[in-house]
Amino acid sequence: MSTRSNTWVALLLAAVVPGLGQIYNGETKKGLVIFGACLGLGLFGYWISGFNKIAAVLALLLFWVGAAIDAYKVARTAGQAAEFYYRKSYVVAMLLLVGPLALPLLWQSSNFSSTARWLWTALVVGAALLFIATPYLLKGLVV
Repeated sequence: MSTRSNTWVALLLAAVVPGLGQIYNGETKKGLVIFGACLGLGLFGYWISGFNKIAAVLALLLFWVGAAIDAYKVARTAGQAAEFYYRKSYVVAMLLLVGPLALPLLWQSSNFSSTARWLWTALVVGAALLFIATPYLLKGLVV
């Protein structure tokens, strides 16, 4: 996929449906994870209200744009995975931004030790569960 037209097709597909550009580039697993993450963020943004809805929509847009750029870069480099997306700083930023939806990225990155992967997984899953349980925990405190 080294021709210029392929890079633009990958970018267009990823811009229309998140993850489709990755599938076009032959990265089916990555494309499905991106699609699932965007679908999850979209449903989460629809389900919640207030400031959290704005944060979810911004996270969705950031993730979607990142996926389109990734599809373009991978197509431009003739199918080689863009190492930027597996750097520690990017993976940690995605874990903090989208939580459990970024766990596949963490586990595919070779820049983390097994212990670090398990620690980050426990931290992110624990924070997500606490976020989900907070309204129920506070319900007993409010009179």
